[in-house]
Amino acid sequence: MAATAVAPAIVGALRCQKDSYLKSLQTDVVSCTEYVLKSGQDKGKAKPQKKSTDPGKALDYGTGTDGKSYMIEFADTILFPEGGGQPTDHGSITPVNGEHGDTIPIKYIQRHGLRAMHFSPKPLQPGTTVRQDVDFHRRWDHMQQHTGQHLLSAIMDTMELETLGWGMALEGEMNYVELSRKPSGDEIRSIQSRCNEVIRQNVPVTVETPEQPNTDTLPEDYDKEKGVVRFIRIGDLDFNACCGTHLKQTSHIALILLHHTQMIRVTNCRLYFSCGDRAIKLATESINGLRAISTSLSSANTPDEVVANVQSLSDRHAEANKRSKKLLGEIARFEGARIKAELGPGKRVFSYRASDGLDFVNLVWTEIKEALKEKGGVVVIASGDVKEAGSMMILGEKELVEHLAAKAKEVVSTLKGGGKGEKWQGKITEWKKGEVDALRKVVEA
Repeated sequence: MAATAVAPAIVGALRCQKDSYLKSLQTDVVSCTEYVLKSGQDKGKAKPQKKSTDPGKALDYGTGTDGKSYMIEFADTILFPEGGGQPTDHGSITPVNGEHGDTIPIKYIQRHGLRAMHFSPKPLQPGTTVRQDVDFHRRWDHMQQHTGQHLLSAIMDTMELETLGWGMALEGEMNYVELSRKPSGDEIRSIQSRCNEVIRQNVPVTVETPEQPNTDTLPEDYDKEKGVVRFIRIGDLDFNACCGTHLKQTSHIALILLHHTQMIRVTNCRLYFSCGDRAIKLATESINGLRAISTSLSSANTPDEVVANVQSLSDRHAEANKRSKKLLGEIARFEGARIKAELGPGKRVFSYRASDGLDFVNLVWTEIKEALKEKGGVVVIASGDVKEAGSMMILGEKELVEHLAAKAKEVVSTLKGGGKGEKWQGKITEWKKGEVDALRKVVEA
């Protein structure tokens, strides 16, 4: 479909960037072309050429029932194309005259140079008038996290904690900022306090588009001369180039919660955070989780008491594991003694334990390997219960090992493994009913 003569709004001056609180817009289709997926991409859930800012999720290119996807450009748009660390908006487009069918869902908008391209499962004729509707719940969440990150980084800059990068997580999860060092506990408390003080002061958040922007953070394919470079200002605290959608005042961030830190790349540190409604949801889930844990432990629900009780439970669990390993070692020694008493040239010995898996197999092997070399014979050690996974080891005289490995594969349907000479080892994906007895008969025949 050919493009009309209408000049579309460019990225940097899109309606969603001029008024990020607008939820609906009537506009016209400027162009519509079929999107051809690159070789090796899956239709409908293809991965983009560049890494998406929507983490942990393949992008929805809007493949229709005919297996095709279309790129639509509008005269203007309230649907933000991913960029600046902010994921793509979700929304819908509905032809105003109703001749082109029902509402079309839009799950991905991508910037192509200065153009905002909307990926659609249906084509639309250029000149078609449509109503665009944005998923404002998703937009609001993105704005709270994004504006919150600007404020957080601005506060940390005053404490010689430069933001090297950041990542906006999926809804309900924690974002992070990457720093060159780990902040102390006192610094984290101070940062959080100062951020929320600025939020309470209700500082205005404004957008400026200087004629001669001084920035080196623009994408390589963005034409600074023909485009519009936006700077986000938070009062006198912050002034940074950014293409994303932002709140109009800091009070709309609601709050900023700082969570935990994680060291990466030896010296760098990620500080995890959440803002606004997302922070409230995470805090509520944490409180409810704490209460559930305290109930199961018959403990008071104060954090200190829950931590103390969990630590006590962990200590008891560690002690129980230690005793369990000691007992398993004793069982393996008794089993090893039984096997060694039955060994001899050409003799076959079967050893099986439903529980303890590969640990049991390895412990028995350690007990018998020297005696096996001296006395000869073959030993099949197996573990795992019916309808569960298991392990197997076949040890001893080479010909007997190879013979029993082949026979074992015949009677244990999910057994796979390999080995050379005097040792063969395998795994059972799932023991079927009767297979343990069948294996025992094969070994002892």
